[in-house]
Amino acid sequence: MSALPTQLSWRASFEFPVATPEGRHDVLIGGIAVIFLLPIGWILNLGARLDVVQRLYEDNPPYFRGFHPWRRTFRRGCVSAATIFSYLTPAMLCAALAWYTWRSGSSPWIVGAWMAAAVASFILGVFTLPGCMTVYACEKDPEVLWHPARAFDRARRAGRKYGKAWLISLAAVALSLLGLLALVIGFVFTSVWAWEVVGYAFTVAMYSSSVRAKE
Repeated sequence: MSALPTQLSWRASFEFPVATPEGRHDVLIGGIAVIFLLPIGWILNLGARLDVVQRLYEDNPPYFRGFHPWRRTFRRGCVSAATIFSYLTPAMLCAALAWYTWRSGSSPWIVGAWMAAAVASFILGVFTLPGCMTVYACEKDPEVLWHPARAFDRARRAGRKYGKAWLISLAAVALSLLGLLALVIGFVFTSVWAWEVVGYAFTVAMYSSSVRAKE
C-alpha cells in the first residue's frame, strides 16, 4: 500500500531528490550520464525517473538506486522518449505545415490556422504527458501511453492537484536555470534535480489518498 502524503507540498517536492544520500547520488550520476553519454544519458534519466516514481508509489525504498538495473532503466527510458516524441509529433507537423503554407504564399488565415493548431497541440500534449507517464510508471499500464484521450482523462481527474503539480514543476525548471551560473555544466545537474521534482509532484498529485478517495 502506498504511503504517499495526502497533500502535495512545495517543500517536500523540492527536497525529495536531495533529501537522502541515495537521492543526491542519483542526481550526481544522472548529470554525469548526460554529460558523457548523450543521448543515451538523457534516455537513462528518463527511465530512472519512471523507476523512482514506481518505487515511490509502491512505498518501496530506497527510491533511488543508482539507475540499477541499467538495462531495464534504459528500456523504460526508450519507451518514455518514444512517448514524448509521439505526443509532440502533431504539434511539429502543424508547425511544419504553417511554415510551408507561409513559404508558398498562402493566405495569412491558413498560415494562422496551422500555427494555432500547432500551439494547441503542443499545449495539450505537454499538459497530458506527465499524467500519462505517471500512470504508466505506477500502474505498469502501457496502453495509456498510446491513448491520449485516456491519459488526458486521468490528468483531469486529479483536479486542482494536477494544476499545483504543474506550478511546482514549472518553478523547479525555472530554478534549475540557476545552474547556468556554475559554468553552464551546473545546469545539467540542476535539471536532473528538477525532473525528479516533477516526478514526485505528479505522483503525489495523482495518487495521494485524498485523490483515491474520490475515485
